[in-house]
Amino acid sequence: MILKKGNVQLQNLLFGAVFAVFFAYLLFTGEPVYTGDTFQHENQMIMREPGYALLIQVLRAISPKRHFWLLIALQNLVAAAANTAVLVFVRRRFGLGFLVSFLFTGILLVPHIMTPLFSSTHLVLTNALMTEGILFSLYPLAFIQLLRAMWSGRPAGRESIQALLLFFFLSLIRGQMMVLFVVWFLVMFVLAVLRGVQATEETGERKNTFVLAENIGRQGLAAVLAMFVIAFTARSLVIHVYNYCEQGLFVDTASGTAMSFANVLYVADREDGEAIAQEALRSLFYEMYDSADADQMNYKYAPSGILGRAAHHEQCHDDLNFIYFAEPAKRYAGETQNIYPDRYQELMIAIDEIAGELSAQLMPQVLGRYILNYFSVAALGFVRTVAYEQPVLVWYAVLVYAAAIALTFVLWRRSPRSMAASFMAVVLLTIAGNVCATALMIQCISRYMIYNLPLFYMAGFLELRELCVKHASRPVRDAD
Repeated sequence: MILKKGNVQLQNLLFGAVFAVFFAYLLFTGEPVYTGDTFQHENQMIMREPGYALLIQVLRAISPKRHFWLLIALQNLVAAAANTAVLVFVRRRFGLGFLVSFLFTGILLVPHIMTPLFSSTHLVLTNALMTEGILFSLYPLAFIQLLRAMWSGRPAGRESIQALLLFFFLSLIRGQMMVLFVVWFLVMFVLAVLRGVQATEETGERKNTFVLAENIGRQGLAAVLAMFVIAFTARSLVIHVYNYCEQGLFVDTASGTAMSFANVLYVADREDGEAIAQEALRSLFYEMYDSADADQMNYKYAPSGILGRAAHHEQCHDDLNFIYFAEPAKRYAGETQNIYPDRYQELMIAIDEIAGELSAQLMPQVLGRYILNYFSVAALGFVRTVAYEQPVLVWYAVLVYAAAIALTFVLWRRSPRSMAASFMAVVLLTIAGNVCATALMIQCISRYMIYNLPLFYMAGFLELRELCVKHASRPVRDAD
């Protein structure tokens, strides 16, 4: 047993060395990649969450001239450590041997290989000065904490609180991560209900609704709901305080409403503007619409088919947001509110408010087209989470999702305590949350989608592996 444990530790060190060499190679053969996002983080703009901006400030205080090099060194270091921790966790929980662990090492590196080779930006993620540079490493680390919380069997226990705190931290780096709050709540809610049902059955009063409700409550459901509300409230408060300290504005992150309005503008027809009550705002919409329509930045010019519509929307979205909407809206804010670019942060807030007014009045008119476009964008997001958007691979994506769902049900029917099935169920839930939330705000480009790609394939392999053994594996509690 001691020799076996020693071998496992030696293998863990070996896999850690593989990650270290891979990310060291990326660091020493690359350089910091400055992007449009970098400027906003570097200048603590209210369009961005505080986490990454504060990290840049700290590193700039340490080395004013080399802080970007320090940042990518940190990102590569975090990537090596986090991926090692994820692999060690999965190896321990599922008793993985060397070959399967080596396969999982490759799977964990896939996002860092795919993005430079196949994405339109060709970014080396850990060298990019943007939130993805660190989130692609922290995300799976936070996800395994959710698995640890679920398998602990304590909805409001220490592991659950730790998972929520990690999600809170990630959401302060990128707002997209807020979907993890919802995933956490749903997982802990289901866990509390299942434990409450089990406790009720043990008392022989399974048909007594009051006893069932009481037992579910005893599993910590009220505490879970309270923590969920506190997390959302605390996040908003932290961002408000941060923006007040940096810019003197006690506001939440701006730009989200403007981003989502681009989706409304994309599916609008000119006659929809008649629903806008204020004449000046209606004229603003006509100006936006006419210039966008002249350049075919509208759903009417999209090719047929789900992928074609989604791809056309993707090509139009950023221009609709930053050019066709933002530029006239800036002028409108100056004319109506006397807010000009010299008060840039306030101008961004005003633009977001204008987007909100336009969205509220146009949405009833465009709702049907909006929903159709939303499903097209989301469909592409689901494909990109597990594959590339080639026609053949679209059918492959449908097949692997169907297989994952079927395997999950089969394993759960065989053993409700199946770890592989619960792993996949949470991955599928997270994929659905990420895709559906992102499609509401912006286009589902690959770097927003592939957070869950390694987790999906690892869970799928574990399901196939568990299907091939006689007895489903059972959860193992972490040692205190």
